[in-house]
Amino acid sequence: MLRGRDIVVLSSLDYMAHWTSKQQIMHRLAPTNRVLYVEEPVTMAAPFKVPERWTRWAAVPPTLRRAEFDLWTLTPPPVLPFGNVRPQINRVNQRIMASYIRWALPRLGLRDYILWSYLPATVSILPHLDPAAVVYHCVDEHSAFPGFVTPEVVWRYDQELCARADLVVCTADNLRAARAGSNPYVYHVPNAGDVEHFKQALDPALPLPADAACYPAPRLGVIGVHDERLDVQAVKAIAQADPGWNVLIIGPIRPGDVDEATLRSLPNVHLLGRKQVAELPAYVKGLDVALIPYKTGELTRNIFPLKLFEYLAGGVPVVVSGLPELERYRGQIDIAAGPSDFPEVIRRVLAEDSPEKRAARVRLAEQNSWDHRVEAISDLVEAMLVRKGLAEGAR
Repeated sequence: MLRGRDIVVLSSLDYMAHWTSKQQIMHRLAPTNRVLYVEEPVTMAAPFKVPERWTRWAAVPPTLRRAEFDLWTLTPPPVLPFGNVRPQINRVNQRIMASYIRWALPRLGLRDYILWSYLPATVSILPHLDPAAVVYHCVDEHSAFPGFVTPEVVWRYDQELCARADLVVCTADNLRAARAGSNPYVYHVPNAGDVEHFKQALDPALPLPADAACYPAPRLGVIGVHDERLDVQAVKAIAQADPGWNVLIIGPIRPGDVDEATLRSLPNVHLLGRKQVAELPAYVKGLDVALIPYKTGELTRNIFPLKLFEYLAGGVPVVVSGLPELERYRGQIDIAAGPSDFPEVIRRVLAEDSPEKRAARVRLAEQNSWDHRVEAISDLVEAMLVRKGLAEGAR
């Protein structure tokens, strides 16, 4: 495990938002390193789509807080919109973000730090900072995101950041292949799962949540933050295939991203809303089949969902669609060719499930924990530091 280093993280999520790879990795590095976690750069236009973003104006001036261990969060004020459309605006935003980071560094005593970015646009921050090394952790094809994005502009950011980074880590092999020509040090390290947490679903004494238990089995469920990736037509096909199946949509639905009206029109589809992470193992326990019904497209072509190993940690059979990165697990999970294929696959999964298969799923999850992944990433970072002659530079 990486030790004695100072790390500045440029993240696309706030630290206390729904935890993804960003928080899981930094949470595990924080006990042995000093981490400045720079939270999501929210634009001034964001509150008009997501009203709770108005709270970001409370971060004027920027806010520095200790989150845990030696991990501090830096919450920046809102930035100008359209940075992913116009490079001139992005350069202004990144120069401002750099000033906040330079303000925070001496307050925390950080020096000779690794700049660890999750955002292609941060290539324009590099001229204004002086990191000892740069890691680009590529977890999405950002140029494929909807919204105020010009794909060519974001792809150019991505390619420039790849070229300038000392290490590029990609969560999907498709992402790695697309970047391999830009840097000799591009590696594939897939996402993992918070396995120990979700293994609580195996506890016979864990009670089922009342809002799930009230619907009779078989219960089929999708857990997560639901956005444009969710294939509503697949959910509809599942719900209409058998009125005895109850489909639970667990987690928040992003406004405008999902055809919520169609979901609500289906009598055996139940929207249970946002849950705390601590509650999720009980919901996994209540499922007979866990679903990852994603649309096929450029965005999902490059996704490796964290929920895969979290479902498997509970021993639950998993049926997915739209995710080429999960083909390697065919046979350990089940893959639907599209919306119309889901009902037949689910019927077979329900009929063939067994204690032996559930135990095998748990073993697969245990081999793919975040502790294992952070060790693998640490090895790559240590090798990078050796290449740069910084191996002796730890605190």
